[in-house]
Amino acid sequence: MHAARLVAAHSALLALLVEQQGQQVESLDGITVVLSHQPEGESLDVIYTRNGAPVAGEGM
Repeated sequence: MHAARLVAAHSALLALLVEQQGQQVESLDGITVVLSHQPEGESLDVIYTRNGAPVAGEGM
């Protein structure tokens, strides 16, 4: 089951990156995701990068 979850996460993150690339003037080349579990709740931050530098992001 672990491998299936990794494949699902990979597919979802790749879809986010490809979707965001269509909205950027220059191509993005990376995505960083931070998922945190805290007593007050969970958070998810997505950072899109170009040449290792953050250029866009979103979170929930």
